[in-house]
Amino acid sequence: MTTPLPQPIRPRTLDEAIEQNEALWKVIESLTTQLEQQQSLIDDLRAKAAEEEAKAKGEHSGNSSRPPSSDTAAQRGRRKKRKSSGRSQGAQKGHKKHERALVEPDESQGDTVTRYFPDAKCACGGEVAMDNDPSVRHQVFDLPVVRYHLAEHQLFGGRCTGCGCRHQAETPTDVPNGQMGPGLIAFIALLAGENHQSVRQIQRLLRELWQLDFSVGAISNSQGKASEALADSYGDIGAHVQQSAVAHADETRHPRGGGGYPGTWWMWVLTTNMASYFGVHVSRGKKAAAELLGAFAGVLVTDDLGSYNVVPAERRQLCWAHLIRHFTAISERLGKSGEIGRTLLLGALMVIRTRHRFDAKAIDIKRYHRRMKKLRIRIRTALEQGSRLGDGNKRTRRQCEHLLKREPMLWTFLTDPRIDLTNNLAERVLRPYVIWRRLALGSHSRRGDAFRARVLSVATTARQLKVPVYAFLRQACTEQQRFGAVRTKLPLHQPQLDRQAA
Repeated sequence: MTTPLPQPIRPRTLDEAIEQNEALWKVIESLTTQLEQQQSLIDDLRAKAAEEEAKAKGEHSGNSSRPPSSDTAAQRGRRKKRKSSGRSQGAQKGHKKHERALVEPDESQGDTVTRYFPDAKCACGGEVAMDNDPSVRHQVFDLPVVRYHLAEHQLFGGRCTGCGCRHQAETPTDVPNGQMGPGLIAFIALLAGENHQSVRQIQRLLRELWQLDFSVGAISNSQGKASEALADSYGDIGAHVQQSAVAHADETRHPRGGGGYPGTWWMWVLTTNMASYFGVHVSRGKKAAAELLGAFAGVLVTDDLGSYNVVPAERRQLCWAHLIRHFTAISERLGKSGEIGRTLLLGALMVIRTRHRFDAKAIDIKRYHRRMKKLRIRIRTALEQGSRLGDGNKRTRRQCEHLLKREPMLWTFLTDPRIDLTNNLAERVLRPYVIWRRLALGSHSRRGDAFRARVLSVATTARQLKVPVYAFLRQACTEQQRFGAVRTKLPLHQPQLDRQAA
């Protein structure tokens, strides 16, 4: 028997009503957060149960949505290997050489140039006329013995000889208030976001390379300062991606410790060829997807996760790589299910091949659409056959019924050549974070969540735009310390790279 809730006290004045209303909103926010956390835990338990069930049924990364890292050693041994080309390893005869370009020495920066000349006399007794230019230039690159730069700021005081008033110098506004300058803060951010280092690994590296001994807390605080410096760039990236005509989205687990709601959170990404926007959320549901997408009104390429149903079907493109894995699983079954699965798998592979030939300009657009129309009819017919299977093939029947409902989202790419058939772009962008997660585990605070999302967004986008990552981080940290705001912007104003140009 449930305990009845106490009756609320009726407010007697407007101020009491406002106060009670504010208190109720806090309770609602707390309950909403708890509900999202509980839903995340439920999703996590369901995922683990599904993983155990998949292992029992012999599923692997080749016939399901499971990542390759989840395969057992036996499953890895059974993966199809590429056929040997028969050629020896290394460079082949006639290949185009890739040589390091010569760098012009800058002696003002410490570069040295040593010149060697032959003997001035020839064996025959004649004089050797020296060339004006060297016949061989051999350059050797090395690292200098490095040491940190220490800037000490001394503040003096004094007393007026007339009135005795005490005067004290003040620190200039452009002097950092902590012990780390912008170059060091940017270097720590680079080690974390670009090189996937944990805080303790960064601590050891600073001690080894620079003889700098900072605590774990100091390094964590520096990441918070870097996060503040990247806030505006992070917002610019989000606005740019959300305004794109075509974007890819994906998500992966984000371990979360510390206070609040520890457990499995989620790292989301919305990406294009030019920029990548990351975000951490407690949930994997529609609310998280809606926050990631914002006012996005373009075509979204994703897997079949239901959270992305916040985008209308006419603006969705399902990933054909995921479809091929599902069709592979069906083709491995016995009886009628296997026959239908092999038809679906062959059709999907032909779709990929046809698109590759079109991209390579081996077929024109009329033949491309004519072939795709035939393949669409073939795949739909096979799905309809699968949806009519009897009780002995329930699983195949359910899968085919589901795909028939989603069938228009398989072919959105036919409306615009910029739309990819697969979600590989988002999966490639997420891969560095998965490596970082394995090396450094998760975050423990909102500040840590924000740092990961911002540094990943800025570093990934800078690489996509061919902007030197460390130089941009250092400039942003310098301006944040000196002016309190970052003026440097990423060149997101460049024309959007469409798929064919890329």
